[in-house]
Amino acid sequence: METLKHNGFSLIELLITLSIWILLLSLSVPVLISLQEKKTEDNFLLTLQNDIIYIQNVSLGSKTYNRIILDRYSYRIVDNKNASIVRNLPDGWEIDRRTLEEISFNRNGTIRKAGTIQIRTKQNKFNMIFPIGKGRGYLEKQ
Repeated sequence: METLKHNGFSLIELLITLSIWILLLSLSVPVLISLQEKKTEDNFLLTLQNDIIYIQNVSLGSKTYNRIILDRYSYRIVDNKNASIVRNLPDGWEIDRRTLEEISFNRNGTIRKAGTIQIRTKQNKFNMIFPIGKGRGYLEKQ
């Protein structure tokens, strides 16, 4: 009598394997989404800080009036020739200008007007504080 060789998996074995994979994937997706939002936060705040440093460096010893104009969902980098770069905030973010409508520095590299802005992300709030007589501001997570 000839014996049959069973090469392969049964339907039940395949269903159990697929259900384990689905469970593992469903647990990892929220973690990946929160990591992506954290990276978006870090990258955008780093870009904003670099733009502020750029405006300060351009203003040193210069007679031009360079500034960052803050809007609710974006900000613009404007030089004396009115050329501008627009940076839009990620979806769900917002800038509360509080006491600052723009960020600019004088010829000595100190802030023209001290104040605070708040940046609200989907998960966090950050205060960007520019003290009077200082060259740069600092970022505080709330």
